[in-house]
Amino acid sequence: MSLFPGFLVPLGLSAAKRIRKFVEVIQNRRQLRELSHWDRHALKDIGLTPSDLVGALSLPFYRDPSEQLAQMSGRSPRQSIEDCLREKHQANVSQGRIAGLAPLPSNRPALSA
Repeated sequence: MSLFPGFLVPLGLSAAKRIRKFVEVIQNRRQLRELSHWDRHALKDIGLTPSDLVGALSLPFYRDPSEQLAQMSGRSPRQSIEDCLREKHQANVSQGRIAGLAPLPSNRPALSA
């Protein structure tokens, strides 16, 4: 006699998949809240507006808001909000905006009178 009857294994796997999906939805909602701190220009760069974020957060708690945002921004649903955050961070680093630093000086010569 087996430790687990045959019907319990698929049932357990199904439950594990649903739990994993629920955890993923919660993580995406946390990342979405981080996006809500961005200004309009930064959101526009990734093809979103503040009202898009509000609409996505108003979805039922069990629905993944990143799927709706991906459709709104025209991005592939496979590119997650985390990828967008990473892109924004890299842009800030390249422009010297991290930790309150001024933008890096340009290589162009200054005009003199």
